[in-house]
Amino acid sequence: MSSPGQPAQSSPIDWSAVFSPRSIAVAGASNRVDTPGNDYVRSLLNCGYAGPIYPIHPRGEDVEGLKAYTSLRDIPGDIEYVISCVPTDAALGLLEDCIVKGVKVVQLFTARFSETGSEDAAALEQTILRRAAENGIRLVGPNCMGIYDPRSGLSFRVDFEPAPGGVAFLTQSGSMAIELVYQAYPRGVRFSRVVSYGNGLDLDAMDFLDFLAQDDATKVIAIYIEGTTDGRGLYESLRAAASRKPVIVLKGGRTEAGTRSARSHTAALAGQRRVWSTMIKQPGPSRSRASKTSST
Repeated sequence: MSSPGQPAQSSPIDWSAVFSPRSIAVAGASNRVDTPGNDYVRSLLNCGYAGPIYPIHPRGEDVEGLKAYTSLRDIPGDIEYVISCVPTDAALGLLEDCIVKGVKVVQLFTARFSETGSEDAAALEQTILRRAAENGIRLVGPNCMGIYDPRSGLSFRVDFEPAPGGVAFLTQSGSMAIELVYQAYPRGVRFSRVVSYGNGLDLDAMDFLDFLAQDDATKVIAIYIEGTTDGRGLYESLRAAASRKPVIVLKGGRTEAGTRSARSHTAALAGQRRVWSTMIKQPGPSRSRASKTSST
């Protein structure tokens, strides 16, 4: 969905490549435990992802028993989905490699873009968006954990279960995505999809809401909102989703800690409480309800 600064020529969204990619490369993969590049590889393995996983390691060392490559361009065959754990200043170069390889989706765990308030970082972010749009690549993030889909085996935590359910959770905050899944497990709640979309540079809350509203695997949608640059668009997507299935809205940024979290993901203020409360109530109280939270 178009957002301020987003090029109009963005390609149609191939949701199968977003949630059920046929092959995945992890850029910045590592054998060091408790590093993002190791966590993503192990998460995919533990969640039962069945497609080829290609770790990209600067020295070409095998990662978790998988053959690694020094460059994305060295990988044989097609790659649909790339997880970026590289530093900020290496992200554009990685994207250029993705263009050469015909990648469809890039999920940017990589952070320190517009959320820092830096003009140079914001300009780099827009360059990445422009190059991706020009070449038919869709972006998840940056500054996000990405996607957990137990049916396809896509995951961002080693201990997330490969057991699917009917609840979808959508959030900018990676820590909120992780915490909610952990809190839900003992209560018997299982998930169809969990999405941490971070800055929402390309694919944003409205895009994911519109998809989840039509998704047969999703029976209930929960969304944790920190802030938005398109209040009208978010309202329309919430209203449309709530007309099809229950939508639970948790509004962040209502405490000092929550506001700090909102700024860390969007570099934007969370907005006035009255405006948010009115918007959340509009889709219909039987479909959508608000919850105070101070979580980050």
